Amino acid sequence: MVLAAVAALAVIAPSAVAAPRVQEPAVPAPAGWTYTGGDEFDGPALDTDRWNAYDSVGAFGNGTRHPSAISQGDGLLTITARPRQDGGTSGGMALGEGQLYGRWEFRARTDPGRGYSSAILLWPDSEKFPEDGELDMMEVPSDKRTAATAFVHYGADNRIVGTSRDGDFTQWHTFAMEWQPDRITWFVDGRKAWETTDRAVIPTTPMHLCIQLDQGPAVNWMPAPDASTPDEVRLQVDWARQYRTS
Repeated sequence: MVLAAVAALAVIAPSAVAAPRVQEPAVPAPAGWTYTGGDEFDGPALDTDRWNAYDSVGAFGNGTRHPSAISQGDGLLTITARPRQDGGTSGGMALGEGQLYGRWEFRARTDPGRGYSSAILLWPDSEKFPEDGELDMMEVPSDKRTAATAFVHYGADNRIVGTSRDGDFTQWHTFAMEWQPDRITWFVDGRKAWETTDRAVIPTTPMHLCIQLDQGPAVNWMPAPDASTPDEVRLQVDWARQYRTS
């Protein structure tokens, strides 16, 4: 895929909400990092003091995003898209106040289904897109979930650099992105998959975490749902964590 053609995948997230409560996960932080927030999704329902669930028009102007698409149970967050409900319904959510630089990591999977792309990303607190950038940490637009992508959006003309990784992303995988003043590094299943050290592309304003299941069509990115699309398509997240350098 030609990266420059993916400008249409940019999605506007709601403004950041109040800062989330910091509750340490029951796992050690990676060496050199200090935990600053996130969610293990262990409660019976989404923590709305921590997350802002979208209630808006869907990605690319398609369908709607509604809080009812988001559920939580058995230690998992689930966003369920329904292509045949009210012109297509799905969901998304934004973590509270962001931070400048750090490490974000999560474990996720996506059901197969034409016309939907999972999108776990960092969005500028300023809401100034594309000027203040966007960091896409996992997008999986292919019907059968055979590739995951990572992108950096930058510049007033929304230029893009990034990469993709082949695999079966209907299965569980872990992803991480480290965003530093001098580099952005993407990891899949604990292994470095891509890095840029071009300071011209690296965002310089605070960003917050967003988790979305986006509906197509989007030009040169994904088609619309069709008769082959299941009645329900899920994005599931086991946990999401963010850190600052120690």
